[in-house]
Amino acid sequence: MHHILSILFVFIIVSVAGDVGDLCRPNDKVSDGVCKLVTECFEAISAIQRRESHSFQRCGFSGLTEIVCCPSDRYTLIHKVTQKPVQTSTILTEEKFGASDKNNLRISDIECQKIVDSSLPPLGLHIIGGETASNGEFPHMAALGYDTVEGVKFQCGGSLISDQYILTAAHCVETLDDVKPSIVRLGVVDIGENSYNPDTDVNVSKIIVHPQYERKIKYNDIALLRLERRVSLSSNLNPVCLYTRDNDPKVPLTITGWGKTSTSRDTNSAQLLKANVTVVEASKCSALYGSWRRLPAGIARTQICAGDDQGRYDTCQGDSGGPLQALTSEDGQYRLIGVTSFGRGCASTVPGVYTRVASYLDWIEGIVWPQH
Repeated sequence: MHHILSILFVFIIVSVAGDVGDLCRPNDKVSDGVCKLVTECFEAISAIQRRESHSFQRCGFSGLTEIVCCPSDRYTLIHKVTQKPVQTSTILTEEKFGASDKNNLRISDIECQKIVDSSLPPLGLHIIGGETASNGEFPHMAALGYDTVEGVKFQCGGSLISDQYILTAAHCVETLDDVKPSIVRLGVVDIGENSYNPDTDVNVSKIIVHPQYERKIKYNDIALLRLERRVSLSSNLNPVCLYTRDNDPKVPLTITGWGKTSTSRDTNSAQLLKANVTVVEASKCSALYGSWRRLPAGIARTQICAGDDQGRYDTCQGDSGGPLQALTSEDGQYRLIGVTSFGRGCASTVPGVYTRVASYLDWIEGIVWPQH
């Protein structure tokens, strides 16, 4: 019994011996490493995003956060220089900033790098799968609140793209009854009560609808909301990077929202939900929508279609204005691909249609970052 206890004691010491800053051996293939919080180890985060796990030894825990044996900077440099190109079917091979000429970066790319440099990945980053989003998993997610006789109703979504601007759909602010969003709720997964909460809510000071939007047709369905004040950023509240390429991403796309969860009941989700969808070619998407009068020119280049061919996952009422996003880079940050615009029913095999963000970058940048 004494020998058994000794062995267990040694095992426990080995399993928790490493602390942040200690030197260690990441795995059999990498000899040099240092113990870091998983949220500060780029290589671990990249591996988690690609295959839901990492291959590095665990040094221990700091509270609930894993401490991993992260490869040293020397290994990282060698690895990045010698690694083979990744197939585009697995991960999108893009330039770091989304532009081929680093001396001529878009304003959106410059602002994105600021987000990447200053943000911390959520502690629940390693929890992949399921339908309910984790705290901090989509820190840019916003809920648009409308004043009603029954209190505040959250009827649309949006995305925080700077510390003072929300990107959403034009039809969320140009409504038939002319009721406009008055507040934006940020940094939450649980939508909470239908009354103003100073800890999570910010008043809307200005609504800017794209000048070419027309309510009777479905093009240019995009708008910006200026918040009354700049928000304080954290791991649960952070802007999203904008996708600056015109091509359709080859990686899985993610939709998020607090919209309807049933096709038979008028019930919105109290919890932020997520689901994966894939891009549908514009020609196929146009054919599925046929000669719909609100799409006189079919699906335009300024739109992108995405859905689930089995009709299991889809955006629905209440999700409008919310993000279509994807992990198109290895920096662990989502890129905002589209703004939820419309669909044909809910949970349909007909894909949803989203406003393509990359088509409106000049307009967005001129308003959000005029100082550049």
